[in-house]
Amino acid sequence: MIGNDVVDLRDADSQPESFSPRFDARVFDDVERRAIERDPRPLARRWAHWGAKEAAYKLARQVDPRFVFAPIRLVARFEAAPAAPGRRLVRAGRLTLPPVAGAWGREVELRSFEAPDCVHVIALPAGADWEAVESRVTERRADDAEPGDAVRRLARREVARSVAVPEARLTIGRRGRIPTLELDGEATALSLSLSHHGRWIAYAMTCATTDGMTPSPDPTLSRSSARRPGTPTPRNGPGAMNWQTT
Repeated sequence: MIGNDVVDLRDADSQPESFSPRFDARVFDDVERRAIERDPRPLARRWAHWGAKEAAYKLARQVDPRFVFAPIRLVARFEAAPAAPGRRLVRAGRLTLPPVAGAWGREVELRSFEAPDCVHVIALPAGADWEAVESRVTERRADDAEPGDAVRRLARREVARSVAVPEARLTIGRRGRIPTLELDGEATALSLSLSHHGRWIAYAMTCATTDGMTPSPDPTLSRSSARRPGTPTPRNGPGAMNWQTT
């Protein structure tokens, strides 16, 4: 299970002048709002909390497609940024989900990857293996009219490279609104999450089987089994982010 969300910090909707106190009161609890106000990077911290809610929602929907997005109930707790943060920051956090059908435990671990231009948040079930996570964040090309198509192309290319299979053998489908990854038309044991906002697109992937949760009915592909001998270890490990500007 995995969820991710990206926020373009340069987008007009992400700027402080677009903020509404009434909106913030509906989506952030009191502790979150105080944490945002006190953080050395309040803009990035604000959108890290929002991205955490979106990423946790996407994760929960993989367990229970009926799960309803209620941001005020998805309360993220992040560590504070350093007093003098650099240009890029990785911030760890946690979130407790409301009850989920087929519950596997409601605790979610978060990582917020923050740069001057964007924030990317990844959510995993507590105790999951961050070493198994791969992700990529990149700017859309100027000729990418549809961000949804662009992020699917990105995911197919990067997953094919990661598991060492030809890209043509991979298909990104849907189960409801949840993206799925197929190999030669068959479901795989890889869990996929896609996101886009403004100029930025992002994907995150991990093995789908965690604590007995296996949404793919016929898991035929995993990261470890598909990799050819001698294939390099993925570039993204725990606390890493593969950024690319095009």
